[in-house]
Order: sequence, then structure tokens, then C-alpha cells
Amino acid sequence: MLHKLYPLSALRLFEAAGRRGGFTAAAEELGVTPSAVSHAIRSLEDRLGIPLFHRAPGGLKLTEAGVELLDETSRAMQGLSRVVERITRSRSSAGLTLSTGPTFASRWLVPRLAALRRRHPRISISISTERHWVDLADGDFDLAIRVAREPSGAGEWFHLAQERLVPVAAKALAGLPLADALRRVPAIHVTGLREDWHSWATARQIAPPDPAKGVRFDTAHLALEAVAEGAGVALARLPVCAADISSGRLVMLDEPTLSGSAYWLVARPGLLRQPDGRIFAQWLKEELSEAAAC
Repeated sequence: MLHKLYPLSALRLFEAAGRRGGFTAAAEELGVTPSAVSHAIRSLEDRLGIPLFHRAPGGLKLTEAGVELLDETSRAMQGLSRVVERITRSRSSAGLTLSTGPTFASRWLVPRLAALRRRHPRISISISTERHWVDLADGDFDLAIRVAREPSGAGEWFHLAQERLVPVAAKALAGLPLADALRRVPAIHVTGLREDWHSWATARQIAPPDPAKGVRFDTAHLALEAVAEGAGVALARLPVCAADISSGRLVMLDEPTLSGSAYWLVARPGLLRQPDGRIFAQWLKEELSEAAAC
């Protein structure tokens, strides 16, 4: 059945004015001006073709039609509020589901989960590191961490931090120029990130290591573990690998350079306006900004 509805915003203002007994009180409750309330109710009356308030020097008084509409509107508003609260509470109690790459999870997120729990004990999160592009529209995930130049695709994109690339090696090679280090150990490449060395070298205006030579891994995590063991030189992504560098486990052999990409939190529509989604997004941004400053 086709429902004939009037603007919900106007009905909401009318309900507040009728319940509170005046335009000024309704305006204070809803954070708008009294004139906005008056204009909306006048438009609603014009559409209905009947007055909803008696306007007199002594104040406002609901008409018979106004009393009837207020009763029904209040019940409807209360019902909507209960349904929305129930839905969001149910969704929140199930926790947030996050898809992210294994390197981001293992080197950055996992070491901070205890701190997240202490600061925001209400946040419950389930993490998946399957290396495929998840579709938030299918309902399996609420959030995804992605590295991209700009927003692309479905979901709401929330900027977290710019990405920088820097060549790193084991601390035994600390102080050596990059060229000298690469004469001692091979360059390490990540098969899924084949453009990294080329992008970094282009920005630094030097020749990149030969991609046909060196050692290759299928994940950045394994590449960095190999670097720490002295097996070669690889490109680390900042701020995700900032802790490896600040701890001395890995050493930088040159200056970090912007990759042109950024870390983004992609959320299902509406989640970033809900408490848990908003809190988690702000926490991620704060923590990544702090790591980037190190």
C-alpha cells in the first residue's frame, strides 16, 4: 500500500512544539531557531489544509486536529526511536568486523589492541586478514583498511594517514649508504607490491634495484622478517612499520618518501555516525598520526 506521508522533519518539529507547548521550547530541544519551527509548522498546516495551533497573545494551544495529530505523531516517533535503538544496540553487541592486510594487522594493529581495550572497553572487534578485496555491501564486514591514492568504490572512506616508503635493513648495516648495503645483501621484493621500489627510486631520482634479481616474498610481513634477519634490503611502509624502526630492529638507509597513497578506513554506510564506528575510526587516526610523527 502506498503511504501518503508528509515531511518527517516538519512532523518532528510539530511533535516537539506540541509536546513542549511552544515554538521556542521546541527550538531549544532540537537545536534550531524558533522561526524555523514556526515556518515548518505553517508549511505543514498549508499542506494539510487545517490549522494545528490556535495562535493567541497568551500563547499557543493545539486545535482538535492538532491534539489528534500530536498523539499519533508522538507514538510514531517513540516507536521509531525504539526500533532504531534496538537495531543499533543489536549491531553494536555483535561487535565490529574488520578486514585488513596481514602486515597492517601483525605489525601495527595487534600490538595496539590491548591499549584499545583499556581506552575503549566497549569496543569489540573481529579481524580478518584474508587477502582479497572484500565487498562491504555483502554484510560480512563492517570496516576495511585499504591503501589507495583516493577513495574508490562503495562505502564511506575516512582518511587515516599518508603513506611513506623507506628502504630498511638489519641493524648490522646501520650507517651504510643504500648503494653499499645493496652490494652486500640483495634487494627484497614483494610480489604484490612490484611498483614500490620503482616509485620510491623515481621520487629519489635514482635507479631502482633490478626487479629480476634479489629475493621475492608474497607478503610484506615476510619480507620485513627476512630483512631483520639480515637477508636483504626492503622497502618499509610508514607509519605501519614505525615501531620496527624506533625499536632499532630495522634501520633506515635513506629518507622516507611519500608514496602517493594513503591509509583509509572504509566503512559500511552510516557506521561512522554510530558510536562504536566513530570511536574506532578516531582512535585509528590518532594512533597512526602518532606513529607517523615518530
